[in-house]
Amino acid sequence: MLSISLNELLKVTGGKLWNEAKGNQTVAKGVSIDSRTIKEGNLFVAIPGEKFDGHQFVLEAAKKGASLVIMSKEKINPVEKKELNEIFVVLVEDTKKALREIAAWHRNKFELPTVAVTGTNGKTTTKEMIAKVLSSKFKVLKSMKSYNNLVGVPLTLFELDRDIHALVLELGMSSPGEIGILTQTAKPNIGVITNIGPAHLESMESLEKIAQAKFELLEHMPLPHTAVLNADDEFLAKRIKALKEKTISFGIENKADFKANELNIRDEGYMGFRVNGKLDINLKLLGEHNVYNALAAFAVGSLLGVDEFKIKESLQRYTPSELRMELVEIGNVKVINDSYNANPVSMEKAIKTLKQMKSPGRKIALLGDMLELGEKAFDYHLKLGKSVAESEIDLLLTVGKFSLAIGQGAKEYGMSPEKIWAFDNNEKASAYLFENLKAGDVVLIKGSRKMKLEEVVLSLKSWFGRQN
Repeated sequence: MLSISLNELLKVTGGKLWNEAKGNQTVAKGVSIDSRTIKEGNLFVAIPGEKFDGHQFVLEAAKKGASLVIMSKEKINPVEKKELNEIFVVLVEDTKKALREIAAWHRNKFELPTVAVTGTNGKTTTKEMIAKVLSSKFKVLKSMKSYNNLVGVPLTLFELDRDIHALVLELGMSSPGEIGILTQTAKPNIGVITNIGPAHLESMESLEKIAQAKFELLEHMPLPHTAVLNADDEFLAKRIKALKEKTISFGIENKADFKANELNIRDEGYMGFRVNGKLDINLKLLGEHNVYNALAAFAVGSLLGVDEFKIKESLQRYTPSELRMELVEIGNVKVINDSYNANPVSMEKAIKTLKQMKSPGRKIALLGDMLELGEKAFDYHLKLGKSVAESEIDLLLTVGKFSLAIGQGAKEYGMSPEKIWAFDNNEKASAYLFENLKAGDVVLIKGSRKMKLEEVVLSLKSWFGRQN
């Protein structure tokens, strides 16, 4: 946990002391950006957000026992010095930048294996699987939830202490430069890139620019470092051949250091495979894409000296995070709850998984809008409709305006209009499913985060629960 004095804080951030406090608390332990959960003695950093601005809650944080406060020079007008005469306040140009500077300062105190995971799809699952594998040998600190941005990564770093022996982080982005900044803050020595695919195209514009942004991880890691890359991904395969850094590869189709073969789907729909032709692993996960995630975790575990049988045991014990290809039994129906997020690649993989599922009943896809795709949004939804038609699933339900194009694409490629239903909200889609589901059916539910399709799953649980 972070411990920092007032003098250290001023030096690290280049900030200026705003007031002469009467209190004598000049050391903070722990960091908070939320006045609702602040603990006595914490450093409170006022962060501006989309919905709330931490500067509005500085007084509340002080009353709850904050030791030191960081504020922006531009936001001091609403707060009078006399109201904060018991606590020292440091003013900086950018509080988010200050948060990262403090996190980097704290990170520099520790020498330990640090793994950073990025990619278009599978970041969180791969991060969790790596942490599970490494936990069989080390005490591991991992990114909390999906704390993968310019605020979340520093908050994880603040939890480092001498008892931690390995660190596993997830790095996300919404625009160029962010992964580079996070890498410089966290200083990983192992960088994992799961894949490169279309996401955030409103800000990223092209797959090439997305690849460049993901490669910021490799470009900004301190030396020496090792890259763990997907050999079956077009962009990553080129990077492997470029030999710009020490690389360990994983894959299914192409030559790789850690290669999966003999893939099989068990009765529950879960994936099994053999690593390098010798070690069988049976996952409690759906979909071929999770084999890639498991291979990445196997590679990292091997790199850090974890026994391969312990890696196997860890992977076989791993269960999916909530809302990520989560297999849920509701009544006599199986639901694949993959409602956390969606983009064209992850949608294609989810449809493929549904197609491969063994079921005595129908296969139904409830698909919501894929957001942040920019000018190509219609084309991507239309193309997904083609995949739905070719998968020969029994029923397609869509939610949202963009998803109308999924139905249009499915129709154009031969799916009967009678099998396609469009809804403008989750409540109507839920009601249709409740009235029409039959025993043995399998339902895939997937859409972008803002579509909140988990509401459909919760409604079905509630209705079927009352029925029983």
